[in-house]
Amino acid sequence: MRILSLPINDDLLEVHNSMWTGEEKIYFNGQLASAGTSVFGRSHYFTVDTPSGDGIDKFRVEIGMSWIGGVTVDVFRNDRCLLASSKTPITRVDARLLEGNDSKPYHIKRDGQEPVLDDEFFV
Repeated sequence: MRILSLPINDDLLEVHNSMWTGEEKIYFNGQLASAGTSVFGRSHYFTVDTPSGDGIDKFRVEIGMSWIGGVTVDVFRNDRCLLASSKTPITRVDARLLEGNDSKPYHIKRDGQEPVLDDEFFV
């Protein structure tokens, strides 16, 4: 069963997983890139020519299980995360804004200026 379709520029990465048989398959533009069997997930590695044809992209797809029994998928290209599951420690969330904290939220400006506290948020 396909559990993920991830467009990457003009390419398509697909992850197929069967929780019953443990079979995992990774497809890149419809071609089988990696396959294996596991109970709790595994890492898949494959390489692809770059779109310009002058290099090679290295992909890593990590399939795992969440604590509630769901399937998690993380996708990396050249060690840069393209898709992170909840178990992957990648975040841009300011820890001061997490639930349970009494700090005020920030207003983020898209022009790259420093975030400022949003005093009107709780009005």
